[in-house]
Amino acid sequence: MPLGDRILQPLLLRTLTHPQWHQLFQKRHDWWRRLRNKPHQVVVWLSLTDPYSYLLVQTLPQFATQFDIQFIFKILPYQEPNQYFSYYLRDAWHLAQLHQLQFHHFHAPSQEQCFIASQLLLANRHLPIDEFLTLAKQVFLCLWEHQHQKLATLTLRFGQLSNSTTRKKLHQAEVLFNASAAQRPAAMYYQGLWFYGIEELNYLAQHLSQKALNMTQGGFVLDDEQHQGEQHYLINDPQQLAYIRAQKHELHYFFSFDNPLSYIYLVAVAQLCEYYQIKLNLKPVLFEDMMSRPWQNRFEHLQGLAMMYHLQLNRHYILSAEGTAHCLALFVAAKQQDKALEMSLSLLEAIWKNSQDLSYWPHIKPLSQTLHLTDSTLKTYLKQATWQAQIDDNTAIWQELDLPCVPSFYLQGERHISFCGAYRLWAIENALIDSAKEMPKLESPSTNLS
Repeated sequence: MPLGDRILQPLLLRTLTHPQWHQLFQKRHDWWRRLRNKPHQVVVWLSLTDPYSYLLVQTLPQFATQFDIQFIFKILPYQEPNQYFSYYLRDAWHLAQLHQLQFHHFHAPSQEQCFIASQLLLANRHLPIDEFLTLAKQVFLCLWEHQHQKLATLTLRFGQLSNSTTRKKLHQAEVLFNASAAQRPAAMYYQGLWFYGIEELNYLAQHLSQKALNMTQGGFVLDDEQHQGEQHYLINDPQQLAYIRAQKHELHYFFSFDNPLSYIYLVAVAQLCEYYQIKLNLKPVLFEDMMSRPWQNRFEHLQGLAMMYHLQLNRHYILSAEGTAHCLALFVAAKQQDKALEMSLSLLEAIWKNSQDLSYWPHIKPLSQTLHLTDSTLKTYLKQATWQAQIDDNTAIWQELDLPCVPSFYLQGERHISFCGAYRLWAIENALIDSAKEMPKLESPSTNLS
């Protein structure tokens, strides 16, 4: 990276991301709300073919009773399942099991039934929030359980919009959604911030509580994220633990040096693997579109997540293609010396905590000291793309898993299971618990009574 960019980029980022700017940005929403004499509003974007939307409407009734806010519901038009839909279904099923929610069928509702459901929901948004959410839960249940007759009964009871009005409102919602910074449905928007799915209801609750909108004394907790700070693992029974450790599981951790979530979860994954004696295989990947950073608009949220793991995430990061290439070169060199984990942590910390430019020789050289490389050898590593073949192989393997994002976790054992993104470490332990169920039961010694 040129010297001018290396100096100006952090200065510009510090200016644009200064806490005072953020406070002014947040106050702007409050000023505009008060000027229009509006209550605090949360806009909820739902898609009838999205399994995460189905889970969200099941948890919103509890949320709505606790916070003094107004909900505005936007219904998105029917969308054909994409290449990741099978993963979304499996992931939603595991989430439903964790939170004891309904999700049993793995076949998406039809376009015709979704349109009827849209007519029904759009016609009844005027209902009190508790009644509308009850209706929404029933509608999603009918769609995903394929109870067409029951959906028709609800339509007769509550009424529906005309075809033309429904198409118009669905189109308007789609245009607004596509023009926004939203990344996917099951999204909640509050004062410039986006929250996704049931996993982030806790974070939305924290923001609303800071605004004194919590009508109860207690905090809203849908679940306690595992592996925050001090580790509390789900399996403590000595026999189960011994059985799992004897299975010789392997966990592939696919990550990217230019993604802050990769840094946040690497430490927790390494500790989890150490506890269960799982072999951890680090597999950095490289994407063609390196400038696509959907997490940029959610950096404050990521900082809060990092703090839960006692990590510091500095928003004044410096990323470049050359710096990423240097990271990959050092990783491959460290792997040859069985120092891949140590090097990965050092590189990610340099980027996301220390805001170092790893295309800059004075920044990259100290990180290589644990490899005991001479300056000439290190420069040769950095200039030659000897790492390319191994990283391309990692990327190809990751793409075959059909996972939508990194970091990704692929657990190998008697069962193979894959997850990706934030809030998924519990899923690895659940898979281990399932494998422990197959543990042979020990027979209790017989006793002779004479």
